[in-house]
Amino acid sequence: MLNGPAEGYYKKWLENAERRGVPPEVIVEIARRHHITPDSFKVLDGMEEVTDPDGKSYFLMPKGTSGADARRAALMTYVLNCGTDYDKAGRQPGVTNDFKETPYSADEVQRIIDRQNANSWSYDQDVGFVDGNGGRLMTTPNGMLMGLGGNQLQDMYSEGGGSTWGDIFMVNIDDPTDAADQLRKIVKSGVAWYPGPDGNGYPGANQLDLDRLLHHEERHSQQWARMGYLGFIDAYVTGKVIEIFTDHPMEKDAGLHDGGYR
Repeated sequence: MLNGPAEGYYKKWLENAERRGVPPEVIVEIARRHHITPDSFKVLDGMEEVTDPDGKSYFLMPKGTSGADARRAALMTYVLNCGTDYDKAGRQPGVTNDFKETPYSADEVQRIIDRQNANSWSYDQDVGFVDGNGGRLMTTPNGMLMGLGGNQLQDMYSEGGGSTWGDIFMVNIDDPTDAADQLRKIVKSGVAWYPGPDGNGYPGANQLDLDRLLHHEERHSQQWARMGYLGFIDAYVTGKVIEIFTDHPMEKDAGLHDGGYR
């Protein structure tokens, strides 16, 4: 893996693994199969690290970050954190997770890579779209992006608590005073935020754990990858009709409790 002392985010990766009880053989397998070296983490240099209440790292991407760098940074944020705390969030009193947590592993890294490949358009096109229309983006421990803000054109792409497009979850906070600071506040709070009447966001009364919400949104990313662009849109619109009578099938597949629908 490494000859000599570990430094920077590579060192933090190894520290996170020890802190979270990840077996050494899992780290070795991830490094071997996915060619993880200290240089792999350099994509995170120059990005602002923001930590949540559990100590997980998110990275606020500078304006002008390329789609390719956003894609690499999203993957390396998953690798760095050694887990998402989804299971921990589900152990809180009165909370019911919709799924079991997928263990941190080389297979899970590969699944995220495959999902990114299938949703490559969201990096190649939409990262620049969000940036060019005044929004801000950050990486998440789930290996996807989270963003908010922007102009009226950007506002069209989020509704309710937020909307996921490919690998980008756009929180439905369209007119914050400072989009970057709004993202920082969401991460530091550890809960889902929703739009307020003044255009800024506020923590939801439901106190939905951000780890659970991101798990829900990442499952939507999986749907995009599985169905393709037009297939997802067709299925989601059809689900809106079904929703008149029962649960939206795609929201149910992503987890109704985790998404704040229950």
